[in-house]
Amino acid sequence: MSRSSSIGIIGAGRVGGALADALLKSGWRLDAVASRSKESADRLASKLPFVIAMEIETLIATCDLVMLAIPDDELERLADKILWRQDQAVVHLSGSRDLEVLRSVTERDGLAGCMHPLQTFPSGEEPSLARLRFEDIACGIEAPEPLDGILEAMADDIGARSFRLEGVDRAMYHIASVFVSNNLVAAMAVAARAWSFAGLPSDEAQMSLSPLLQSTAAAISERSLSEALTGPVARGDLETIRQHLESIESIPELARLYRGLSNELLNLDLGHSEKTIETLQVLFNSPEG
Repeated sequence: MSRSSSIGIIGAGRVGGALADALLKSGWRLDAVASRSKESADRLASKLPFVIAMEIETLIATCDLVMLAIPDDELERLADKILWRQDQAVVHLSGSRDLEVLRSVTERDGLAGCMHPLQTFPSGEEPSLARLRFEDIACGIEAPEPLDGILEAMADDIGARSFRLEGVDRAMYHIASVFVSNNLVAAMAVAARAWSFAGLPSDEAQMSLSPLLQSTAAAISERSLSEALTGPVARGDLETIRQHLESIESIPELARLYRGLSNELLNLDLGHSEKTIETLQVLFNSPEG
């Protein structure tokens, strides 16, 4: 297994397309792409110079390194159906699954690995643009030698930094990423509901609140969490918080979210007096506020 090994990607969706373009643009050899849908594989291959769309079985028989850019729940089922070659390397891109889902690879003396990009890949984005999402992100890697070195070099070449996942609680690791990706979308959905409840046009909520979200995300990437935090909890504005709780009390599900997330902020070093912290704890833990 080396950098010159033939590479194939199974999965022609958002992540597979982005990875395919990123590998080609960074000088890696990519021979083929495949998908359950022949049309999807053909469509992706048409955007990638010198890359062929193949049937899954043909790709596996042809390529030395197979990257699985498919849904988590399909990994083990696909892997168990294949007669992997002894010298073959198979890598999945899942954050929630460890290498056990590829045990059929190791049982045939192949190399199993994982390279999980900590990034979102929205639908509808062309691979040539989506590949830029690998720049300056982190990729979790788990693999034996020499595959681990190949994956670390691959992550580096596409613009990412790598860290190791051996011995990590994969479910908890994935939960961490869900909180700042999926649940951020949920937070925007909740904010849009509050916007509408305030009497503002619902179709303006996302556009109006997005710059605030982006500014907060930028602050988080540049500063400590305590320094990035703004708003009434950061300032210790008790009366403002009481007004919030009084207003939101009529919508119990939003009130629970507000209290729960606000209470989490009290774990940060906010620089408040002990009395202020105690008052905030009472406000956020009392059903009546």
